[in-house]
Amino acid sequence: MTDTRNADDVLLEVKNLKKYYPVYKGLFKKVVGHVKAVDDVSLFVRRGETLGLVGESGCGKSTLGRCIVRLQPPTSGDIRYRDADGDMRSILSLGKKESFDMRKKIQIVFQDPYSSLNPVKTIYESFDEPLRVHGMGNKAQRKETIARLLEAVNLRPDYMYRYPHEFSGGQRQRICIARALCIRPELIVCDEPVSALDVSIQAQVLNLMKDLQRQMNLTYIFIAHDLSVVEYMSDRIAVMYLGQVVELASADSLYASPRHPYTEALLSAVPVPDLDRKKERIVLKGDVPSPIDPPKGCRFHPRCAKCQDICRVEEPKLRKVAGTEDHYVACHLVDTVPMAEEGTQP
Repeated sequence: MTDTRNADDVLLEVKNLKKYYPVYKGLFKKVVGHVKAVDDVSLFVRRGETLGLVGESGCGKSTLGRCIVRLQPPTSGDIRYRDADGDMRSILSLGKKESFDMRKKIQIVFQDPYSSLNPVKTIYESFDEPLRVHGMGNKAQRKETIARLLEAVNLRPDYMYRYPHEFSGGQRQRICIARALCIRPELIVCDEPVSALDVSIQAQVLNLMKDLQRQMNLTYIFIAHDLSVVEYMSDRIAVMYLGQVVELASADSLYASPRHPYTEALLSAVPVPDLDRKKERIVLKGDVPSPIDPPKGCRFHPRCAKCQDICRVEEPKLRKVAGTEDHYVACHLVDTVPMAEEGTQP
């Protein structure tokens, strides 16, 4: 999907991305199927914004994030990134040197701060290695950079000589954020960065990330399952179900007027801090289907209370909702703009 209104602002574009994992069986490890973790996903991220990715566990959001930073090679599709000349280039077809340079621009913060840092290396060693590999300054300059980054995440510079086990979970995650920033990236994929932290610490880390985004003009892809956190952090939100994006809209539009039945069910589960306000909970029936053998037609139809005959046989495409500016949904029951008229390529 491309943004025709602000094409020059698009920093990253994902086109028809798929990531399948083979399923083996028998003595000779014959491939008998594939786990369709990410199945034909298209989206874009504008420079300086935060795109939230939400969905149930196993929906493919973390796999999508790992494909974007090239920790895992996609099965098919394309990932395009705007280079220094302003051109969109496929990062999957770059040569060795170009790929090495591109890795400086896209970084990732993982979910678990306890396993993200090498326990036998000091913080200084963990920071110094990427700086040294990318040729960013001499030893004194690298040390100054590390000290400045630790201060940026509200930690003392002398903490660089300590080991990871000497820090709390919140401190470790702030260290991981600082490490991701050390080679001056433009885009950071945040894979559930606060889900392993206490609620009181989550707020501190989220506010820190927003401050850093403003100061350094960062772009985030924020992956989470906590819808309240995603609403606070995101400018736009993509809702994923069983490897596909089923709804994509601005945070305000999505929370005020969800169009997909799955999004409605997710938002109905968000707690409301008001005892006098009663919220109708939408309880989904059944379990999430297997990504090895997803249902025909709409993948959500076995659990959808609004399911019609067309939902069982025809797979809906992600298309713009009629009468909206930037709201997309994959649902037969919503009035959408025909693809030829909407001016975008889902």
